Amino acid sequence: MTKIPSNELIDLLLEVGKLKEVIRTGWAKKGVSNPESVAEHTWRVALLALVLSPQLKINQPKSIKMSLIHDLGEVLSGDTVWEKGELVIGSQKKKHDTEKAAIQNLFKDNPSFKGYIDLWEEFESQNTKESKAVKLFDKLEMLIQAYEYEKRGLNKEPLQEFWDNVEKYLKNTELELYLEELKTLRKNSPKSA
Repeated sequence: MTKIPSNELIDLLLEVGKLKEVIRTGWAKKGVSNPESVAEHTWRVALLALVLSPQLKINQPKSIKMSLIHDLGEVLSGDTVWEKGELVIGSQKKKHDTEKAAIQNLFKDNPSFKGYIDLWEEFESQNTKESKAVKLFDKLEMLIQAYEYEKRGLNKEPLQEFWDNVEKYLKNTELELYLEELKTLRKNSPKSA
């Protein structure tokens, strides 16, 4: 591995640190006060990769790395909503192209970073067990966050589209049991205002 000069590492960390300030757009559009940041979302996706990779019999270190990288492009593009429930409402290609440019810019200065660009591309391609699993972890995390917002008192009706979206991904997968558990918790929780 090529040594990473201190200035390159600091520059990278300062740039990706901006994700702590990029809020998740879908929550903001639904009126969530103080919505989670992309960095907060990414942290729990990586934790899901840590815990669930052995159950899915996938490469755990690779899935954790992919989880940490999957939304880094949003440092430039912001968090773009391209799905609403089961519907595609935006250009996934435009989102991909903008995030790809950001990823390439973030990791351009050091040859040892090339593997991170490749890992991001692999996630985007959705052609490997790990990339498909990380997509499921991403969706499961979104559902957990929706449930948490509902528990805080946010009306369930505006968040239904998130439940519909996640069901589209998790139905008939090894993670469906977590979807069903969250649906049970939601059903048994007090009605929101």
